[in-house]
Amino acid sequence: MINIYLIRHAESVGNVNHHLVGGQSNHLPLTARGEEQAHKLGKRLASEGWRFDAWWSSTAVRTQETAHIVGKQLEEPPIRLQKTPDLLEVSQGEWEGRLRSECYHADTWARFDADPLNFKAPGGESFLEVQMRMRRWLDKVTENYSEKEEVKLAAFSHGLAIRCLLIQLLGASPAWARRMVTDNTSITGLQFDGDNWLIERINDSAHLAGMEKIAHY
Repeated sequence: MINIYLIRHAESVGNVNHHLVGGQSNHLPLTARGEEQAHKLGKRLASEGWRFDAWWSSTAVRTQETAHIVGKQLEEPPIRLQKTPDLLEVSQGEWEGRLRSECYHADTWARFDADPLNFKAPGGESFLEVQMRMRRWLDKVTENYSEKEEVKLAAFSHGLAIRCLLIQLLGASPAWARRMVTDNTSITGLQFDGDNWLIERINDSAHLAGMEKIAHY
């Protein structure tokens, strides 16, 4: 059984500036609260005896920082973090860094609702394009581990990108990508039994119990 745990990065500078369009914003680091969230996740996984056979992350600063904090909490030797752009957040192209109110208005949402799978910001990515690269990574990993038993892989990614992959695996409407919640440092668990992908958990953020969360976005 191949077990893949998609972990959303901890809170980043972009998350607390929601009036701006974030998109990939790969240079943005974690906030102090984000570092605390990552420590809480690591402590939880350590207390539950989690160990990963391989570690992956997107090429964004915030996912790499999250992965290294969690790795230290698990008392792993320095983790060999395999970085890939396939796990990046949805690109918002020319809109990244601009005021959200300037980009997302009634006309924008009308165009999204008309074709949510193919809608994209100027110079950005559609949900379909993100699904394709996320699935490309997933299939490649599956091939690499197909002959091994009970492997556990950690993949540090992004909220909307994770939801794009989920709706692809479920065969659900792409509009549902904006109706799912994936909190910072939440765990989404996938299992491959040799024939099918099973969704074992979604948005597991029990380690953040009692900790204030910023509003879902």
